[in-house]
Parts: sequence; C-alpha cells; structure tokens
Amino acid sequence: MPLSKLPRPWKARLRSEYRDARRLFVRTFMSYGPERLREGLRQVGLQSGDSVMLHSAFGPEYGFRGTIDDLTRVFLDAVGPGGNLLMVSLPYRSSSLEYLGNLKSFDVRKTPSMMGLVSEYFRHRSGVLRSLHPTHPVLAYGPGAEAIVAGHEDCLYPCGPGTPFDKLADLDGKVTFFNVPFATFTFFHYLEHLVSPEMPFSLYTEQPFHVPVVDRHGERRTVTTYVFSPDAIRRRRFEVLERELRRRGLIRRARVGNSRIEMIRVRDAIDCAREMFARGQYFYDLAEART
Repeated sequence: MPLSKLPRPWKARLRSEYRDARRLFVRTFMSYGPERLREGLRQVGLQSGDSVMLHSAFGPEYGFRGTIDDLTRVFLDAVGPGGNLLMVSLPYRSSSLEYLGNLKSFDVRKTPSMMGLVSEYFRHRSGVLRSLHPTHPVLAYGPGAEAIVAGHEDCLYPCGPGTPFDKLADLDGKVTFFNVPFATFTFFHYLEHLVSPEMPFSLYTEQPFHVPVVDRHGERRTVTTYVFSPDAIRRRRFEVLERELRRRGLIRRARVGNSRIEMIRVRDAIDCAREMFARGQYFYDLAEART
C-alpha cells in the first residue's frame, strides 16, 4: 500500500520510527566530538583572530556529541581571544514588514531570537552584546563586540552603512554556515544595499517606520528604520548569487560526521556582487521593472 493511502496515525508512527532509526544510525556511525569540529573549521579557513558571523542549526540528527554550550565553545575557541563571534538574532520568522505591523515594542534584553537554538542560547551568554535594532539585531562576543553593535539604532537601513554587517566587512570578516543552507546568508542584505542605487525599483519601503524599543539599560526610545519592500522581496533571486559564488570557488566546504560546514569571506561576496552588476548580471527579476 502506498504511504499516501495509509491512515494518518500510521503515517505519524512510521515517520517517528524512521526519525528514531536515522538518529541511531547517526549516533552510531556519524557522530563526532569538539576536536573534529575544530578540524573542520580549520579546513574551511577559520583562523584565530577572525571575526565570524555564524548561522547554525543544532540537533541530534547532525551527530555532534555535546551540548549547545559545547558547540558554542568550539566556535569561540576557533576565533580565539582576539576574534569576534557574531550571530543574527532576528525576532521573527516572517518578513520584517509583517513583523513591524504587529509589534508593540522591541526589548533588546528580553525579545527572543527566532534564529534557532544556538542563536537564542548565545543571546543569554555572559558577555554577549546585542545591537539595538528591531528588525535585524546582531549578537556579538569578543574584544570588538561593543564597537560592532554600537550605533545600529541610528542606522536608517537595517543592514547598510554603519550597521554590524558593514563593520563585519571592515573587519575582513567571514560568514560560517553550520548545518544550514547557504540561503541563510543574512549578509546578502548588505550586498543588496550596495547595488540598490542601480535598481529600477526601490529596495525599501517609501516611508520609514518609527519603532518603540527598550535598550540594555531599560530605557525606552524610538528607532527609525526603513524596511525591505514587498516588491524587492518578490524580485529576489538569491540562487543567482549563490551559483556565481560557487562557480568562482568562493564558498569553502567541509563535512564532519553528519554535519555540513561552509564558509565565505564577506569581501569576496562584495567583490562578486559588484562585478556581477557591472556586467549586467542581477540577482533580481527585473522583467516587470523594465517594461
């Protein structure tokens, strides 16, 4: 009998048994510890002193033997005492426009990150700072953390000039992907801003939003920010950028147990985006805009 014809309770039971069997297989044959993860990070080019933005997923299906704290410590060890570890901590899973439409206030101390278990754990870690921005707050730990998050609340564009994304580029930073697809590349929004003047449509909403926020000292204030427009979101073709980055060999990869690690240097991504636009290769659908 085809799976689609089975009663719903049977389907749920089979799926549960399959997940359990797969986790057992991973635990038995594809698990690994912190040292092998460190080797994988070195393989993709992470070095002591680097400033790294991490996108990650955590769960038994990936094979890492340890807690979220153990995992976080590996990445902190990889950048060393002179490096900085960053994570995005977006407080929504929808669009920023939809999120702000229902938001009463953003509290930098209390509003949770919706970017996965590792990001939310990192937000609570001692010494981690969070930038005061309601749509694209960034977490940072390291000697440069204060400078990285400073002034985000004064930036009209969430991922543009003066933001932690801009500062990551200034630091010759890197972005690492641990068990997540490359499409989680939030730095993409910085690239969008760089090329937005050349676009025949607006990257942002016509009017900015004035958002109530609470800072790390418990003080209430207002952050003024533009939001990505529905038109720009609809036209995005991220896969065009990804294909070009991979064609150029700019995304380094490694496999550790059942985990995938990828890394890109943000200046390489910036150079690639600019060169693509210079020759008329866009990561947007411009068909309607040109008619």
